[in-house]
Amino acid sequence: MWLRGEQRLDSKVALTNLRLWFESPLGAHVLAAEQAILAQVLPGCFGYDLLQLSVQNTPLYAASPIHNKLAMGVGGGDAGAFIGKATSLPFETGSMDVVLLHHMLEFYDSPQQILREVGRIALPSGHVVIVGFNPMSLWGLYRPVGKMRKMAPWFGSFIGPGRLMDWLTLLDFQIDRAQYMTYGLPLEGYNGAIPDYSQGLSRNANWPFGAVYVIVARKQVGSITPLKPLWQRQRAFGRLSLVRPAVNQGLTQNGLSQEGVSRRDGTPDKPE
Repeated sequence: MWLRGEQRLDSKVALTNLRLWFESPLGAHVLAAEQAILAQVLPGCFGYDLLQLSVQNTPLYAASPIHNKLAMGVGGGDAGAFIGKATSLPFETGSMDVVLLHHMLEFYDSPQQILREVGRIALPSGHVVIVGFNPMSLWGLYRPVGKMRKMAPWFGSFIGPGRLMDWLTLLDFQIDRAQYMTYGLPLEGYNGAIPDYSQGLSRNANWPFGAVYVIVARKQVGSITPLKPLWQRQRAFGRLSLVRPAVNQGLTQNGLSQEGVSRRDGTPDKPE
């Protein structure tokens, strides 16, 4: 029985079939094209620590200049140093400079929870690089047929790039780039050669209906508004009421001036 969500990835059969697809001619072609784009994207993401989360075991971070790079396994037979759950990452808050999500969101019931975990462990100004299947493509049109046949990767829930970017924005990420690739049919031999991305990504077609997208987003640093100390915001002697100054300060209430000063009507005081 094919289940949606995390139970499906926990299923050894489903995870094995998905990884076997990436080793097939069509899957290998897609993986090679993704690596070609990542080779141009990752050098611009700097830091000290990089984490890869992927449904397959091939490291995809060779082009990254980051020294500490690790891949977390999601299955029992993974070759990684450790295995964890994508919905509850075993890392401290603000501990990763770059997080690479490779086709992870399509195969969980709670992709938003995965993104929340990524946002939690990402450092301010850190990057998240997401590779996913685009439902607004020829592959997306073929997905109902592949899903009915219970074939990998069609049993996944493809997430539109616009929807994904909205989720990232809500988590305080700023979108830096969205790159699309693979415009052919989901059949072997119908995807053409892998474009030469070494001359720059902008030199190749980037129509938003490619079968695969690569989204790069940066975690924004929250703005801090300094608060003035309470004593600076209160007026000195704030509890004392101010009295409007009189026009003729020398006059008394009965209209008589002080000694040596004329009356209100202008006549001088008579000496007694």
